[in-house]
Amino acid sequence: MRARGSLGILCLAALAGCAVPRLSNTPDDAALAVEVRGPGLLFEVRYPRDDAAEADRIGGGLLAAGPRLSRWGEFRHGVTVRLLPDHEALEALVGLHGYPWLRAWAFGDQILLQSPRSWDPSASLQDEITELLAHELTHALMYQLLQPAAGGFPEEPPLWFREGMASVTAGQGHRRLTLDQLRTWQKAHPDADLLRPTAELYRTEKEAVYAAAHRAFELLVVLRGDQSIREVLNRAGSGARFDDAFAAATGQPLLRFETDAVRSGYSASFFRPRLPFGAGGD
Repeated sequence: MRARGSLGILCLAALAGCAVPRLSNTPDDAALAVEVRGPGLLFEVRYPRDDAAEADRIGGGLLAAGPRLSRWGEFRHGVTVRLLPDHEALEALVGLHGYPWLRAWAFGDQILLQSPRSWDPSASLQDEITELLAHELTHALMYQLLQPAAGGFPEEPPLWFREGMASVTAGQGHRRLTLDQLRTWQKAHPDADLLRPTAELYRTEKEAVYAAAHRAFELLVVLRGDQSIREVLNRAGSGARFDDAFAAATGQPLLRFETDAVRSGYSASFFRPRLPFGAGGD
């Protein structure tokens, strides 16, 4: 999918998860800014005066997240992180309502982040901040790598690939349903397509959707390794359709992988007899 301007955000939001594959054009009224640099990393944190303490924590989280992202490639340009005072401000800016669990929204060049001071006070805050930043930065990096050299908008990968890549990179498996829990959920909802969910399923069954995305991407990495993911992004960024890039890089059609992943209960043992000699993880 492609999005242009605020109307594009409204049309895309229901199925886009927490990311949009384009440069942002949202207005910026943040009063203060701080630059955060690390090896191959350049971020700017923009924040209102009341969030000065949070900006310091965000800066630390950005640098802590950096090493996790390097497995996929390097940023082509910097990313701005904009702190918003509360969830209502995030929803208003994104134009997406009825998603109380949403805390951030990523573009290729910008992340809109609900200020951690408005999160649940019982949360283990610094760990959650680092994980969420790693998740959102994975989206930003992925869209930068997918961006065509000639400009324009990249083709949108399926939701399970986008959210699974971000969740696995951020190490959020401990926050997802276990394989047994996910299989139990799917048996109780045999007609639900968690890998390509409807807008309503995504909104109301977030835990199941994100668990399926995480387990499917985790399975793909186990079977084909990090290099295959990098090759998918490279081929798609060079102009190939995502389906074609996936098939060429992994040796399996996208739809076939999705079907087998669900049928197998996201179990690598289901696939292993089919792998060519020497295939496997990094």
